[in-house]
Amino acid sequence: MMGSFRLVRLIAALFATLFLVSPATAHLTPNSEIQLEIGQRDVVAEVAIPLSEVEYAMGKRFTVAADGSVGAGAAQIMAYVGDRLALSTSGARWRIVPGGLTMIDNGGSYDVHLRFRATPPPGRSPRRFDLDYRAVIDVVPSHFVLVLLRSDYAGGAISHEPELLGGLRSKTTVLHVDRGSGSAWNGFISSIGLGMQHIAEGHDHLLFLLALLLPAPVIAAAGRWTGYAGVRGAARKLVRIVTAFTVGHSVTLIGGAFFGWQLPAQPVEVLIALSILVSAAHAFRPIFPGREALVAAGFGLIHGLAFATLVGNYGLDPWQKAQSILGFNLGIELVQLLVVACVMPALMLLARARAYAPVRLAGAGFAAIAATAWLIERLFGTSNILASAIDSMLVHAPWLILALTLAAVGVFWARRRVLATV
Repeated sequence: MMGSFRLVRLIAALFATLFLVSPATAHLTPNSEIQLEIGQRDVVAEVAIPLSEVEYAMGKRFTVAADGSVGAGAAQIMAYVGDRLALSTSGARWRIVPGGLTMIDNGGSYDVHLRFRATPPPGRSPRRFDLDYRAVIDVVPSHFVLVLLRSDYAGGAISHEPELLGGLRSKTTVLHVDRGSGSAWNGFISSIGLGMQHIAEGHDHLLFLLALLLPAPVIAAAGRWTGYAGVRGAARKLVRIVTAFTVGHSVTLIGGAFFGWQLPAQPVEVLIALSILVSAAHAFRPIFPGREALVAAGFGLIHGLAFATLVGNYGLDPWQKAQSILGFNLGIELVQLLVVACVMPALMLLARARAYAPVRLAGAGFAAIAATAWLIERLFGTSNILASAIDSMLVHAPWLILALTLAAVGVFWARRRVLATV
């Protein structure tokens, strides 16, 4: 649930060792983390503590079963942490309701993850409060607690990386949090930016779209891609593909975020790689001519599940989630349209000449190789040199698009000069 927990814990331990403890008592210890989700009406706090530290502080040993449960110990740990967690505004205490407890196996050692929902008194804002936390640090002076913000929609804090708010230790157990007034507009703009960032960094999503665009300017006949489809024909095909892909990923994005539609991460990523491979094969030879929109919509459903996982992890209220989905989708579409606007003029110019066939085949070949490398990587869960090299290459995609555009312009002018001399 907190993928960066172990790394952050080490950084926090080093920080505490260097700056917060005296040389006589300096030593590395496992540390804790609190991640906050600030909503419209309440705050969710997810606390992660090493089990060994909980046992030391409580003076008890807990046995973790094969299924990751600790039996009656779960209620004891929840009560112990809950008694040492408080939120207040100007001295008025908030109502705190305990949620679930999960044990996370870190290869032999366990972390305890606890979830609490805190609601301020009537008339008080959930955006300003004092966080008072004393679990473990009231017994272990060298223990350190990182406090991070995972999401604050109204404050525009929606990203892949939590924001560090501060740290707590035995002599500093209270952290003042003030997120200002906030607004829905901040969250909406941040959602657009998140969608743009996600699709721009999602090389597999963009490569799927580009593979479908490669045959858009040409006509399928007798099982082969042949002549130029014309501006109108290519434009109609282009609009259908982009619209269908948008509808497809929007459906599962909404379903995943609101209704819990989901598949395990690995099958989703494998299917995304497979979608690129199928699209690349279609760019070689027409497999489903005239049905590109249906294929784009079908595979868009799979791509949307990956998007939904991202949006669903921010703990947003229903209205905020609806706004974030709209903004996220808008961000995706902006990048998609930008890519189409940059790529399609070049493809249209090249499609008028014989030079387009090798360009189409080269593009399809690259997409097929990338899809195969990603497919192997995702099926077996091991990285490979080829996939890493392709990811590194696609970081420079804007320059590749520029080179394609310049080549297309060069071919177009050369063709015009030849025709002018005839």
